[in-house]
Amino acid sequence: VLQNDIDLLNPPAELEKKKHKLKRLVQSPNSFFMVVNLPFLAF
Repeated sequence: VLQNDIDLLNPPAELEKKKHKLKRLVQSPNSFFMVVNLPFLAF
């Protein structure tokens, strides 16, 4: 894919995934933390 051939306002999702997390149009982490709340394990 040529750099000039990309719609910069609506980049394809697979292209955004390849970029570094801080260089994306919308800065988002590659992963996220799941908050697990298990009330029956509370002591």
